[in-house]
Amino acid sequence: MLRQVATNTNVIIYLMAVVGVLGVLAKLINHLTLRRLVKAAGNMPKSTHKLIKLVRAKYEHACMIHDSVENIDAFVEKYIYEYRGFLFRIHTWRQIELLSVWFAGILAALGASAYYLTYGFNESVYQYIAAGVAEMVLLSVVSRLSDEPYKINAVKMYMVDYLENICALRLKKQRQTDREEISVIAADTSQKPAFQNASQPAAEQKVQEKEEKKLSINIEGEPRNAEKGDAARQAVRRTVKDKPEEDDRPVLREEAIRQILEEFLA
Repeated sequence: MLRQVATNTNVIIYLMAVVGVLGVLAKLINHLTLRRLVKAAGNMPKSTHKLIKLVRAKYEHACMIHDSVENIDAFVEKYIYEYRGFLFRIHTWRQIELLSVWFAGILAALGASAYYLTYGFNESVYQYIAAGVAEMVLLSVVSRLSDEPYKINAVKMYMVDYLENICALRLKKQRQTDREEISVIAADTSQKPAFQNASQPAAEQKVQEKEEKKLSINIEGEPRNAEKGDAARQAVRRTVKDKPEEDDRPVLREEAIRQILEEFLA
């Protein structure tokens, strides 16, 4: 049944045309994508291409976290491999280019074999063989019009050169300046408490001296005079002895007065 469909209709011819158009379209998309990438990578500091901006941002973030990127080649290759130009990745479009060549030959062989099995050797068999060979040659030539591996290596070289020789040095200098600013700020903050500590004891000493003066005036009172104390004790004793002893109460009074005077004058 399939043989009759292939021989009675031109479905294989249409399929071969679709495969050829798809191969040319894949080549055109890859050519435009890589051309834009090479141009953007050549002016990487000022480029607004989404892949270039992504690689710059990811590299700066990695340097902020890990201080440096050990393998820059692998870092760049990862983002080039994952980049989607139009619907698919660059590698996928390249595979479509190569597969279109093989599919064109396979379809031509199927059409020629279907006509040979049905009608034997005739003009249609030679037409399929000639059309298949011509399409395969055309697609092979188109796929080699632009050297895609060379363009991919050029994009990688531009990116690695910028990240390793320009961006890395700029980030290193920026980190050094930030560290110097932090050290200066730390030194300023450490010096201010030192001045405060040096001036604080003098102020505290003045306050303590004032308090001691107040305490010495308010609490201690006048300095004690031992001669006046002894004279007061003798006077009290003479007065007590000169009075007649009527009962035990004067003796107790004398003792109480003496104790009070001794405690007061002590």
